[in-house]
Amino acid sequence: VIDMKKHDSKVEAENLESRELLPIGEVSLLTGVNAVTLRAWQRRFGLVIPARTPKGHRLYTPENIQQIHEINAWLAKGVAISKVKPLLMSSALATEADSTALQEGDLWHEQITALNSALFELEQQKLHQILDEALGLYPFQLVKQKLLQAWMAQLPALLEPRLDAELLLAWLESELASRIGGRASFAGQASLAQIGIVCLPSVQGQKTAEQLSGHSNMTHSSISNSSITNRLYCLVLRLELAELRVSVINLGVLDTTSLGLINNRLKVDAVLLLPEANHPPSKIFELQSVLEQMAQPSYLIGPFAPTLTALSAFMAPDLAEWVSQVSAAKEQHKKQLRKQKNAAEAELGGQTDER
Repeated sequence: VIDMKKHDSKVEAENLESRELLPIGEVSLLTGVNAVTLRAWQRRFGLVIPARTPKGHRLYTPENIQQIHEINAWLAKGVAISKVKPLLMSSALATEADSTALQEGDLWHEQITALNSALFELEQQKLHQILDEALGLYPFQLVKQKLLQAWMAQLPALLEPRLDAELLLAWLESELASRIGGRASFAGQASLAQIGIVCLPSVQGQKTAEQLSGHSNMTHSSISNSSITNRLYCLVLRLELAELRVSVINLGVLDTTSLGLINNRLKVDAVLLLPEANHPPSKIFELQSVLEQMAQPSYLIGPFAPTLTALSAFMAPDLAEWVSQVSAAKEQHKKQLRKQKNAAEAELGGQTDER
C-alpha cells in the first residue's frame, strides 16, 4: 500500500510538472528545429535531453527550449553540431568558441564543393547523403541560408557556359523533386495550406519556353542565367514549403495571358509567381491588371521580384507567418462550422421533443 501511495504521489508530481512541459511538435514551432532533428541531436550528440511521459513521449522543459536557442546561435556562427556540446557547458568558453567557429567556417563551403561534385558527376547517392546529413542535423532555415541558397547562388555562373547545362538542371530537378515528394507526405499529418507556383518568363524567356514546347534542339546558349536562377530558386522554395507542411501545385511556365485563365478555377490558398528578369513596362502593366483581378491571393517572390517596383503591393509576405495565419484561419472556420452544426442538431432535437 505504501508503495502504491508513493507511486501515486510520483504520478501526481509528474502531472503537475507536465503543465510546464511542451511536446515535441510545439517545441519545433517555437524553435524552428523539426522533430527529426531534435531526436538526432539527442541520439547522436546527447543534446537537449527531454523528460518522458509514462508512454515514452518527449516533453521539453523551459531549460530545454533555452538550450535549443543557444544551439541555434552557435550553429548560426558556423560551429558544427558535433562541436556544440562543450560550448554549452560554460559561457567562459566564448573566446574558444569564436576560434572554433572560424575553423568550422569551411563546413558549409566543403559541403557546397561536394554538392557541385555530385551534380557534375550525376552521383545520386552522394547528393542525397550530403543533403540528408545537413537536413537531419541542422534547422531547415540555417541549411537554407548557409547551404542551399549559397550553393544555388553560384550554380548559374557554373552552368550557363556548359553544353550539358540542361541535362544537369533536369537531373537536379528530378532528384530534389523526389525529396520534396517525400517531405510533402508530412509524416501522415494534413497539409496546412495549398499553393500554386507559376514561373513568369521575360520576353526572351517566352521564346525559350516555346523552344521547349516544340522539342527543338537546344544548346547551352538557349538557357539564360535568369532562367537557371529561377529554376534553382524554385527548388529551394518547394523544399521550404514542404518543411512548412504546404502542398504545392507546380504550374510551370505561364505567360501573363495564361495566368489569367486560372483565375477562379484553381482551388488554392495562394499563387506564388516567380518573375524572370527584364520585363518591359508594357508587360508589367499587363501583369498588374491580371493580379488585380485574381480571386486568389497572388504574390511575387524570388530573386527578380524586387526589380518589379511598380508591383510592390504584390510582394510575398514571410512564408512561415503566412502559413501560420492561413492555418489559424482554417481552424477557426472549422470551429465555426462545428458550432453551427451542433446548434442545428440541438434545434432539431428540441423540435422532435415538442412533437
